[in-house]
Amino acid sequence: MSNTIVQTWSGTDLTQLGPIYPMVGSEVTFFILGLIFWLGFHILQFRIEKEEFEADEAAARSREWLARAFDTQEDETAAHSKELLTRAFDKEAQE
Repeated sequence: MSNTIVQTWSGTDLTQLGPIYPMVGSEVTFFILGLIFWLGFHILQFRIEKEEFEADEAAARSREWLARAFDTQEDETAAHSKELLTRAFDKEAQE
């Protein structure tokens, strides 16, 4: 039993048959839909990552976070760096 005009594949000239897959002619539509999905995904991903990055950046700039980071190191260099950062924050706050 066959659903196509081909009764046997042996000796059949495939160049005369044309496309033999379902939904012939919908390739352009699927390409456009795939392109829209792909672009939409990347735009949405960019926005989400930008928000997360800004939140992480804001948290990293907080005095409490910096104080905790520098309090774990008790050497002279850390104390000096902490002093420099405190001065920088004070300078930014005054401007």
